[in-house]
Formats: sequence, C-alpha cells, structure tokens
Amino acid sequence: MNIPQRKVALACAVTALAATALAGCASGSDTPPSSSGNKSLEIVYWNYGPAAESGNKATADSFMASHADVKVTLTPVTGENWGTYYANVATLIASGKRPDLMVISGEGAQFVHANNLVQPINAYLDKDAGAKAIVDDIAQGLIDGFTVKGDVVTLTYGWNDMVVYYNTDVFKKAGVQPPSADWTWDDFKATAKKLTADTNNDGKPDQYGFTWASNEIFPGIMPWVANAGGNLTSDDVCTATADTPQVNKAVTFLNDLIKEGIAPAPMPMSDVFTRFQNGQVAMFGAGRWPIATFLPAGFKAFDIQLYPKGDTYKTVFGGAGYPILKSSQNPDLAWEYQKFTVSDEIEKQYVGTPDKPGDSIPSRRSVAETISKVGVPPANSDLYYNSIDKYPTLVPYPAPAKYSTFESTVLRHLQQIFAAETPVSDGLKSLQSELSGIVTC
Repeated sequence: MNIPQRKVALACAVTALAATALAGCASGSDTPPSSSGNKSLEIVYWNYGPAAESGNKATADSFMASHADVKVTLTPVTGENWGTYYANVATLIASGKRPDLMVISGEGAQFVHANNLVQPINAYLDKDAGAKAIVDDIAQGLIDGFTVKGDVVTLTYGWNDMVVYYNTDVFKKAGVQPPSADWTWDDFKATAKKLTADTNNDGKPDQYGFTWASNEIFPGIMPWVANAGGNLTSDDVCTATADTPQVNKAVTFLNDLIKEGIAPAPMPMSDVFTRFQNGQVAMFGAGRWPIATFLPAGFKAFDIQLYPKGDTYKTVFGGAGYPILKSSQNPDLAWEYQKFTVSDEIEKQYVGTPDKPGDSIPSRRSVAETISKVGVPPANSDLYYNSIDKYPTLVPYPAPAKYSTFESTVLRHLQQIFAAETPVSDGLKSLQSELSGIVTC
C-alpha cells in the first residue's frame, strides 16, 4: 500500500512526541509540570501570509520586551489550510524539533488532545490568581470551543465567526435592501437571485449573488450545515454524520444555487476576494480576516450580517491559541506566554485602525467592544462579537483528530457534487463511507 509521506510523518511525530511527554511530564494533566532553568521558548505557527508572520512576531517581541531574560524563537510552517499545517508541523516534529507551543485553531484541539501532545491548562486556571478575570472577559463559547473531554487545551487569543459579507454598492445599484439579522434561507435565495445579472448580454451570468470558498469547509459549507440543524460529526467527534438529512438539505441548497445560475462553482478564497471587490460577486461568507485585505486596498463598500436562518440558527466560529506542548522544557514560562497573548496589550492589536485593521476578533469582550468605537469598518462590526455572545453556537466544530485527512476528503467529495459529477445524495453516501474510517476515537 502506498501510504502518503505526510501520514508517515504524522505517525512518527505523534510517537516521538508522546514518548517525550511520558518521559518529561509524568505528573499528568492535573498538575502543571515543573520547568527547567532555561529561559527560552520555541513557537511554531501557520505562515498563511504576511499578517501571520507580523502578528506572531509582534506578540513575541512584546513578550521579550517585558521579559528581558527570555528568548522567543518563531518557526513558520506552511500549509494550504489549517489541516495541512498540522500535518506539516508533525513532519517538523518528526525531524527532531521540540517546540514549546504551537499555534492551533479550533480544528486542531481534537488532534493535539487525542494524541496526548498538549498540557491542559486547567491547573493553571485554578491556581493562577489573575486567570479568573481573564476567563470572565471571554465569551463562554470561546472556552468551550477549546475544551476537549473537560480539558481546556488553550485560551483563545483571537477568533473568527462566519458572517455574510455583502457589497453595498452592488446592493444599492440593484435596488436591493440590505439583509436583516432575522432573514431566512428563502429570503437569502431571493436576494441572491436579484443580485445575479448578465451585464454583458452574452446569455450567461457574470455577476453572481453569492459564492463560497472551495478550499476550506469552515467558510464553505459549515454555516449552512449548522443552520440546517446538522454537523459533519457526532457530538463526541467520534462518528461521521455526513449523509444525514440535515447535511443533505444544506448541500442541496448550495448545489441548487449553482444549478440555477445564482452562484458559480465554489472557488479559492483569494478569488472570492477579488470578485467581491470587483462587484462580480455580491455576497460571500467569511470571518473578520477579509477586512485586512479590503481596507488597505481602499475598498470599503461592504458590510456584514448573520448567516440566514434555516431550521435553526447557530454561529459557526473558530479561534486560535497557543497550547503548551508536553515536550516543552519550560511549561510554566509557556503558560506565561499563553496568558500574555490574551493581555490587553496584545488584544488591542487585533482591533487595529481604519487603515490597518486586525484580521481576527479579540477574544476579550471588553476589547472587542472598542472596534466600532475607533471607527474600524464595517458599520455593523459589533456583530462580530455579538454573534457568539448573544446567539447559539455550533459546538463541537467537526474537527476529528485526523483533521487534515478529514477536510481534504470532504472537499474532494463536495467538488464532485458541485461539479455535477455525482448527485448530492450519492455523493454524501460515498463521503460518509470514506469518513467512517477517518472519524474515529
């Protein structure tokens, strides 16, 4: 059998790191392990672009400025998405690296926990006098999103929710009213249809009402699946649920948008950004990160709204944090670093300015509330935090331990469905069959 090298590296990394954990952290998860006298930290992060590099460097530099005797080394790791990044980190670890912390998103919480790679922070939260004030200022959904089987994997320093972006110029030109927070799937489809146009009269639409990302499920199908009342895994993330009536309903809805010419085939998010700014796409779904592209480019003709309600409404969200790896020789120092990432000093950086906005939402409620006060677009920016503080959320996010394989499998089957190569029902049955060997506990 030809086993992909990424999977081999992943298995080797898990074995190597687990051995290190057993050798160096026999105290278990209830008590923080002791630290060595070494005053250095190595942190690996997903290098998805300039913002990732500058953001992680700014945090590290600020930490070193307030801890003059500490040296922080940053190791960038590439990846098409979060899933491939985790696999690439595993390759790095298998090569002999032993980082103290790694940046993960919610998708990675199950992986690092299931493979015994991280030191849960429950004991730190219980014993650190300043931790309670921090936790009380963070929406409960953000804590729950990084809690696996009662273990808090990490504090979330920044996060993104899935909201609908709409081009205000396109809406105005078409004479369409902006969407309201209580809109439904029927309202959405009717709105998207009005915004679809054949502007060059060649008989084919060249302006579409909506599109979605093809290279990630987070800003792709997940908001629709959640609002249909479904998920791609069971609540314990041990069983795939990709062929349920709820998932079928969500995928059918999106597929119908393509069949009716209201949406093009899904595309990479970078292409979505370009078409949205050019007015070729009126709406798309994402988190706060698009404004870091739009505003510096001078594009401000947009606002946001909640996803439309289906059979229910749930905010789909994902955050990022710096879990402490069990291989760390300085877990206490690593905890100080993790705690520093949610300090006011760092959280305020995610707010940004109207000309240079942050690409994430601050996790601290008190800081997030300042976004609209300092004038950072869009006009409805308070919705970012309100969507998790005042609305139900999708928990758990479908992030099994083998997330990289899971996501790539889902995307491959969806591509076949949206390309009309297989019917929705048949495609989801095939997806479920393949996922049954991937989503396990």
